[in-house]
Amino acid sequence: MKNRRKNETIFLITVISILLLSIIILVSLLTQNPALSTITATITPSATHQFTATRTATVTDTPTASVTVTRTATTTSTPSQTPLPSQTPTPFVFDQGEFEQVYVLDQVIPGVINRFIVADDGSFWLASPYAIGRYLPTNKQFTQINLRDQVIGFTSDGMAWSLPKAGSPLSTWDGRVGRIYDETNAWLPPQGYGLPSPISAAFSFDDNQDLWLTTAYDVRRLQGDQWRIFLPQEMTFDLPYRKTMSTSFVISHSQIDLVSWAGSCNWSDGVVAGGDGIRVYRENSWQLTDLPLKSGCVHALANDIGGHLWVAIEKQLWRLDESTQTWQQWKPPALDARRFRDFDYGEVKQLISAPDGSVWVTFGLCGFSGCDENLLVYQIVGSKWNFRLGDILQPPTLLFGANQTTWLLKPDGILLLNDEKWESMASIDWIGADVDTRGRLWLLSGELNGQMLLWRAPVNP
Repeated sequence: MKNRRKNETIFLITVISILLLSIIILVSLLTQNPALSTITATITPSATHQFTATRTATVTDTPTASVTVTRTATTTSTPSQTPLPSQTPTPFVFDQGEFEQVYVLDQVIPGVINRFIVADDGSFWLASPYAIGRYLPTNKQFTQINLRDQVIGFTSDGMAWSLPKAGSPLSTWDGRVGRIYDETNAWLPPQGYGLPSPISAAFSFDDNQDLWLTTAYDVRRLQGDQWRIFLPQEMTFDLPYRKTMSTSFVISHSQIDLVSWAGSCNWSDGVVAGGDGIRVYRENSWQLTDLPLKSGCVHALANDIGGHLWVAIEKQLWRLDESTQTWQQWKPPALDARRFRDFDYGEVKQLISAPDGSVWVTFGLCGFSGCDENLLVYQIVGSKWNFRLGDILQPPTLLFGANQTTWLLKPDGILLLNDEKWESMASIDWIGADVDTRGRLWLLSGELNGQMLLWRAPVNP
């Protein structure tokens, strides 16, 4: 027993000695380095957001009230559009001008709205990537459907189109019922050797009101309930046949005859890598054209009401007179040496044929640091080049209304071409815009997953 107590005493003395020695060493270190005397642990909370996507095929009808308000002017803070982040917001001054708020949509589809049209029957269509909404003014009902497949476009006949990643079946919805196109309608998944086209699918109607569609790998036409697939080989286009390259197609249709044209462009890592020019479709077959520039990337095609085909190929602009089958190259005017010093014309980025017969051409500019730093917009009226816009970074959003009016829609406002000058008509934070069959301009505005507003331009602006 005595030995046991002795051992416990020795152990206790040893532990106390070690503890005292540790305290002495710690005090010595703190005395030599005061910076270590305080240790603070800071924990910053982080927010985690979880989003649940609902993809149920539900259709609902909701009556929507019509509201008309008087002209107001309010100020809303929006992020500054400066090259570097700014802590000072740029005020957005709302001014509806003479625009009239006509409809309010209380039920809104989920997600960011990225498509909007006014159909020929007067109905309004809006879509997010996986949902479609339709508002019918005659009975003030808003109908929507949520989808599993992505929306690829609207057509003016009041039809929404969606396509799964697998490429089939192609689905439509007219606001009430849906339809599917599959192999029984000669619809097959688009496929090819290289990468898919970097350009989104595009719908158009020819002079016979047949629907055409450019896909990721080919061109297609719908007659009745049957699709006709035109592969590049049938259109006699030569492809690069490289897995790292892709080919896109653009389509345009004559406004005086049942003739269509297709142009091709090759891409490598998002950069133009040539192309094989254009082909013409007449009498149910594709044929070569006599365009003087036989090959090259076709950026855009457009047909005007006077019977001319406009072709933007590489850095050149050509026009075909359909009646005489003659080609003419259209060279833009010389650049202002003071304003555009050390710049030269690049590729044609956009061609728009206006109802008044004029053609709007958007050129990219090339400088020391490359191309597309700046864009210029001209309106060709007859044989005259009229300068319309400069110092812009993206092709403009132009819409053409009644009485040969031309609207320019910018993020910070809506302008009207009046006496050769752009006149500010309103400042509305619009999401989408379109012109109805009567030539009236409509704007869609609102908040994400919130109330949507439909504005109408004045009848005689």
